[in-house]
Amino acid sequence: MKNRSLPFTFLLLFSLHMNCGEDSKNDSTLLALLGRNCVSVPKTVRKDDGASTISTYQCSTSGLVYTCSAGGMSYVRTYVSANAAKLGLFDPPESGMPISQRGLASYKLITPMGAAGQHYTYTYDSSQRLVSRKNEMSSGTESFNDYDANGFPKNGGTYSYNYAIGGTRPIEIADGGTITEYNSKGWVTKEDSSSDTFYESTDTLEICD
Repeated sequence: MKNRSLPFTFLLLFSLHMNCGEDSKNDSTLLALLGRNCVSVPKTVRKDDGASTISTYQCSTSGLVYTCSAGGMSYVRTYVSANAAKLGLFDPPESGMPISQRGLASYKLITPMGAAGQHYTYTYDSSQRLVSRKNEMSSGTESFNDYDANGFPKNGGTYSYNYAIGGTRPIEIADGGTITEYNSKGWVTKEDSSSDTFYESTDTLEICD
């Protein structure tokens, strides 16, 4: 007996290929039908100071690895799972800020010469709350504790969070003198420190289990 599911599978794969890079719910629907669990991330991220472009990152994905590059530098994030990543937010490519990101297993900065300029690894508890960040280049470890109701670390008031009504991911994080803002997708839009930095994300990729 012929396998009647094969033509349907090929049709799904073809449709997924044609939609690649588009910000569309169809991608997630097709991936779900194919038994893949995914979360959306930006394909292009433009960083500016409100007047001119500072840098533009071009990103790519491979499974649970998300890589963004600009100026010869590559910023590589590897996630534990798509479900864990969905609990957190997506910071600027050049930021290793760990408190907003859930399910992030490692973060690397790769220089134009192919060497690691930064390398951090992250550990979580059974509730996917961040426990520690280890600097693999110096063996220094930073610990996190004192979580809010949604599982984000406060560390005795070092970090604070604002949420939209009913939201479980912050729309604003205060970390000392820096306030970081996010849109409804969990993508960074602005950093307010001594001056404002803006991030415009366009097109969509998926990281998938």
